[in-house]
Amino acid sequence: MMKKLVITFAAAALLVAVLAIPSFAQQANANDQQVLQLRYESVGARVGFSAGVMTDIVSLVPQASDLNSHIDQLNADLSTLDGYVSAGDASGFGSYVKGTVDPDMQAANAAMKADRLHFKEWNVTAGTRQALKTDFDARKATFDSQIGSITLQLGSIRLADYNEAVAKYDDRMSKLSAKGVDVSAMQSIEAGAQADVISPLQAAVASGNASLVRAELKDKSLGNGAPYSYHFWAKMDTAGGQATSARIADNATKAGYGDQLAQVNANLSTAQSTLNSVGTNPYTTGQKDTIWDSLKAAAEGLKNIIAALGGHH
Repeated sequence: MMKKLVITFAAAALLVAVLAIPSFAQQANANDQQVLQLRYESVGARVGFSAGVMTDIVSLVPQASDLNSHIDQLNADLSTLDGYVSAGDASGFGSYVKGTVDPDMQAANAAMKADRLHFKEWNVTAGTRQALKTDFDARKATFDSQIGSITLQLGSIRLADYNEAVAKYDDRMSKLSAKGVDVSAMQSIEAGAQADVISPLQAAVASGNASLVRAELKDKSLGNGAPYSYHFWAKMDTAGGQATSARIADNATKAGYGDQLAQVNANLSTAQSTLNSVGTNPYTTGQKDTIWDSLKAAAEGLKNIIAALGGHH
């Protein structure tokens, strides 16, 4: 009786993790607002660079006054984005950047290019051209420095998120192991995550080299969405569900819940086989839904079985 109760408590602890942690792309964390602020600063650096270059052109080449409207538009865009940041609306922020800011930036760049084609007929001197180049180089250096700083901050935040996730799973694995659940598969998954994703990012951040950090952030993800996607959360939840199922299998079968456990295992098998097919590629929409729907169904099934087993005490 006591042994079954211990199994129930241990499994329940893992089920909380299965239900509470969806894919990393969906997982809210305390750093979300800070990341959104840094995204805003990144767009602000782009706008500041472009608007600054246009301001320099208008100042030295008054005939290019058409650029003033583009400067005003970009500054208005930045003000609108600030509202999304204040509201914590990351989705709205991203949509506005893609649908409005990016096209406005492209229009501004096209206008600058068109005006430069008129420099000869506007009698823009070599000295003025050189002054514009000097101003451009100075602004570009400032822009590069800003983006480098933002990249390093993003790298540190991402690393902190990863380490926090690992620490939470370490705590769960420790508790489960103490209750007799075999967590060796989860440990192996975590070791792979450390070697393939976390340690390289940690080394890049420690180097202070923004280019290295940028490459790690762009090319790899502990969750999903990068060319190399480790799918840590899905792998850990699948392995945790399998370990839980194995631990309660005898008691569940003896208590008459063999069919329910078989359905749980079928769901876990679907998640596992889909993960195997995905490998380290990003999910397709169908794969993501299949994996997480299967894990949610498995977690719900395990929760029901565990509750029923507990009811026999």
